[in-house]
Amino acid sequence: MRLAEFTRSTTLRWTFLVAGIFAALVVALLGFVYWKTTDDLMMRSDRVIVLQIGVFADLSAVQRLDAINEYLKQDPARIRLAGLFDLNGRRIAGNLESLPPDLKTDNTVQSAVVGRIDESGREKQAVRLIARSLPNGDVLVFGRNVDEVGEIAHVVGQALALALVPTVLLCLAVGVALSARARKRIVEVNERVQRIVAGNLRERLPHRKADDAFSKLSMIVNGMLDEMEALIHSLAGVGNNIVQTCAHRSRVCG
Repeated sequence: MRLAEFTRSTTLRWTFLVAGIFAALVVALLGFVYWKTTDDLMMRSDRVIVLQIGVFADLSAVQRLDAINEYLKQDPARIRLAGLFDLNGRRIAGNLESLPPDLKTDNTVQSAVVGRIDESGREKQAVRLIARSLPNGDVLVFGRNVDEVGEIAHVVGQALALALVPTVLLCLAVGVALSARARKRIVEVNERVQRIVAGNLRERLPHRKADDAFSKLSMIVNGMLDEMEALIHSLAGVGNNIVQTCAHRSRVCG
């Protein structure tokens, strides 16, 4: 089978079309999974800091300071953020360098970029924050670093993207194999048809016992050839009888 003929195969073209559509659908699915993973992780993170600020707000002033310090000590991954600020915005406790200027104290979770200060130094972090005004005028702030959310979503998206490559390759391989198989059967049928046209009526088209359209067509054609061959044999027999009868009469008359 020549390569040019193989590449012009309709089956192969449909295979590439289906593989392209499949790849586009998988990419769309990856985008949805990435977005959904990020959104779900963000919502869980928001729920955590909402619960935390509620617990810490209910503590007494002394207990709150001790609890904030202990809370931040149990954070080797440096994800947690907490801060307690007075009426003038000066930091009383926590690892937040200062209050973001546009931070609302209406108990809603917001995105912000803040300065984090601890024993490792100072750094900027993209975080989700919630702030609440306390009865004494202080402002309590809790937050979590959202970099981990992006990293987890990135890992999930990367894993799904890696699965895309072998899936598409497998789809193409199956399509190429099916195209080559169909092409092989067509070539074989064409060769046998040419022998039948040349006068070899004993030739038959190949078919399998499988219930597919190709085999059904071959069986129908083979049945027609059987009938044609029987008819030709019958006609040949009649012709032989006529010849023999004429020859016999010729000998009798002679």
